Amino acid sequence: MLTLMRYALRVAPGSTALTIGLAALGSVFGIAVTLLTGQVVGAVPGVLSDSPDAMPLAQFAWLLAGLLGVFVIQSLTPAIHQVASMIMDAALVRDVGNAITEPLLRPHRVAHLEDTEVQDSQERAKGKAGFQTVTGMQTLPWLIASRISLIGSAVIVGFMFSWWVAAMLVAVTLVLEWYGGRLVEREIDVWWGNTEEQRRANYLFDLGMRDAPKELRVFGLSGWLVDRYVRDWTAGFLPVWERRRTNAKWSVLAGGLHLAGTAVAILLVGRAAIAGELPLTEIATTVPAILGVAMSGNGYSVVQVRRGLSAYRAMKQLPETIAERHPEPASSSNHRVETMPAREVRFENVSFRYPNSEVDVLKNLDLTIRAHEALALVGVNGAGKSTLVKLLGGAYKPTTGRILVDGVDLAELDLAAWQRRIAAIVQDFLRFPLSVTDNVVFGAVERAGDDTTLAKVAREAGIDDVVAGLPAKWDTVLDKTFDGGVDLSGGEWQRIALARALFAVHAGAGVLVLDEPAAALDVRAEAALIERYLELTSGVASLIISHRFSVVRNADRICVLADGGIIEDGTHDELLDRGGTYATMFRLQAERYVTVEAENA
Repeated sequence: MLTLMRYALRVAPGSTALTIGLAALGSVFGIAVTLLTGQVVGAVPGVLSDSPDAMPLAQFAWLLAGLLGVFVIQSLTPAIHQVASMIMDAALVRDVGNAITEPLLRPHRVAHLEDTEVQDSQERAKGKAGFQTVTGMQTLPWLIASRISLIGSAVIVGFMFSWWVAAMLVAVTLVLEWYGGRLVEREIDVWWGNTEEQRRANYLFDLGMRDAPKELRVFGLSGWLVDRYVRDWTAGFLPVWERRRTNAKWSVLAGGLHLAGTAVAILLVGRAAIAGELPLTEIATTVPAILGVAMSGNGYSVVQVRRGLSAYRAMKQLPETIAERHPEPASSSNHRVETMPAREVRFENVSFRYPNSEVDVLKNLDLTIRAHEALALVGVNGAGKSTLVKLLGGAYKPTTGRILVDGVDLAELDLAAWQRRIAAIVQDFLRFPLSVTDNVVFGAVERAGDDTTLAKVAREAGIDDVVAGLPAKWDTVLDKTFDGGVDLSGGEWQRIALARALFAVHAGAGVLVLDEPAAALDVRAEAALIERYLELTSGVASLIISHRFSVVRNADRICVLADGGIIEDGTHDELLDRGGTYATMFRLQAERYVTVEAENA
């Protein structure tokens, strides 16, 4: 209770204090209603019979007025409590989202995102099926209120009737709540050990809702997806449900014992009343107080708070889990990263394999990317070209070997500063559902507002005509699900991504990476890109990756990647003269174009 309360008070102090305070106040009013009701019921016979020792009518009227006033106030507090609770919930949802997202985004490398233990920890922190931190906090005020009711009602029973009966009721309530908590701990253990199936179900849900709606319909996979989602979702939660069914049996037994204790207490009150040992006022006060103790034993609230606490602890553990399994390299401030590379970036005997894989993608690779040079990289699918780009950007560290920037090991540099030196258009570039301006200036967001550079990169990337044709020009949202938004073709989107990379270059990036920059362009747009390529890459170290030899042939140097290493290096003409792998690949592609042209002639 205290852990969740401290967290909520730190995140939303005002609304949390008001929510808890109103819940507690409601319990106090409930106890007051019990006491006043007992007084009213006890005074009614005397007032009606007008006996000499009866309560004066004026005093009785004030007593009724007090009961009505407390009842009215108690009835109004839930509405105010609901508003305060909604404000608290919103603040908690936002903070929980930040607390989970921030440690996942904080590392400059990405290997932790593929770590199953980190993914499981993330799922536990997010929570489902009643395990959310926010759900636990929503229940906490009611648990506090139930504790106040428990104590207040027990005190009334002790004063009005019997302290040992009050102690018995409290003991039974607390013991059964403790036992219920033990049952929930077992449920939590099942939940924590079963997050992989839940992640699979999440993937299928996202696949149907966002990632592949067109393909699913084209191939008629909608029914398969629904069936598979239900199957995996059920498999993920079935062990939790089985544990809950088992817990429910014991909970019913515990509830029966609780009910038996309450019944014994009421029977004892009845016996004392029949024997004339207990006045009407005490009877009318004690019986509701006994029921108050019984109802304040809120095992469900305890369950929800414990579930919320388990998610909260997973959330707090997430950064530590990431840091332990994927420690960030210690960076040095002795190097001026903002001027690198002044000479070259060199891959020296680099090998790399992805986490949980036993196959090296790169093997003892040696490669030099010189400053102010346009270097092209070609190779068959799966050769490791995109992996090499990830290593260049520091997203992964080499399994063996090292990457040197002007003779300094990349592992010794400020990785964040180095990554800001790289401008890239990758194959799976991001398409932000935001304005055209945002999609471009995200290349160097610190330069947002630089309209001169924005216009310049628009011309360089060939999107000025595209922007001119949009309904709101640069302010047009590139997502047709928004009012006034539009969607672009694949080629237009690729130019937007290219403009974003060029905006970063104009903002000071020293390495330009173009991974299949013409993949979605038509022949005319590809030709225009080729004409401007050397101009676009002048002044920076550039690496262009493409399957189209027409794109790479004008590069200063071309390297062929195969079997995890560089097998050929030279200019287009030099590689053709050697008659090796590059020449073979070039002729195969050229023959295809010649054949197509001949057939069309």
